[in-house]
Amino acid sequence: MTALSEKAVLVRVIGSTWSGRRTDKVVAEGAAKHFDTTSNWVSGSKRLVDPAVIAEPKKILGAARNYLRGDSVGPLDGEFITGGLPSWDDKGWYILPNALNEKVLRNLGEFRSQFEAALEDLRDALPAAIKRARDENPKLWSADDYAGGRDDEANAAIIVAERYDFDRELDVIPDSGDIRVSASKEFVDALKAEVEGRANKRLEEVATHTRDTVLSTLRHFADSLSEYDPENKRATVFRNSTVTRLRELVPVVRALNIEGDARLDKAADDILAVLGNRTAETLREDHEDRAIVASKARDVAKNLTDVFS
Repeated sequence: MTALSEKAVLVRVIGSTWSGRRTDKVVAEGAAKHFDTTSNWVSGSKRLVDPAVIAEPKKILGAARNYLRGDSVGPLDGEFITGGLPSWDDKGWYILPNALNEKVLRNLGEFRSQFEAALEDLRDALPAAIKRARDENPKLWSADDYAGGRDDEANAAIIVAERYDFDRELDVIPDSGDIRVSASKEFVDALKAEVEGRANKRLEEVATHTRDTVLSTLRHFADSLSEYDPENKRATVFRNSTVTRLRELVPVVRALNIEGDARLDKAADDILAVLGNRTAETLREDHEDRAIVASKARDVAKNLTDVFS
């Protein structure tokens, strides 16, 4: 069994939402007539409801996907996965270390709860939104554009039930020891080597991802401290999140350090030592300490760069 399959699983967020739009031949022909061309050169679509009415479920689904990438906070703990989870493929699967399993799955569960609550609100709001579309856009409105229900309430219920979905999936990382095929020894050996090679390559990529995340977060932190000018706050912003993300990086680094690299563990310890009990507010107020902390952060980044060179 590879180190990666022992210490991590795969996770992804899947889901769908209703666009609330539909291509329309009449719209395309109207645009073609306006611009003195033909529908061979223009296309057109119409809104079936006000986009604001259907925005919330899409926003939540997007936030859940972004959470795995490290671009949005978890709804339960308000924390980023700084740097995001390493990608496994181009189909939305991410490598989830066992040490982050509970944290990530609890937050994804809360995203799903929020999504389901938003669908309840949407189910209540859609009938009026469909009626408004019919009243304000009668020349383009068509009952065929909706779900085929007998009335607006039925259409709303069908749309929500059939067009919306949110789930998270887990899978094991392929392991050469699990291969069970009836074939020649040469074929089985080659297949096992391919599976192990892919897992080992991803393991190397996790290490690189972790190191790069530490370096980029440290450098951003140091640059933000050095550039901050209390006399010109608008042009030199130093946000609370700059400190928060660096502090939240520590448990993520430890979790992603699947191979137990002592250099990464030391980097995590050094980050804690640099931050101490400082906050963004205290760093903004103390110019001298701000300069000292920026220098220490750069030293940690330089040391890490040197040892990996």
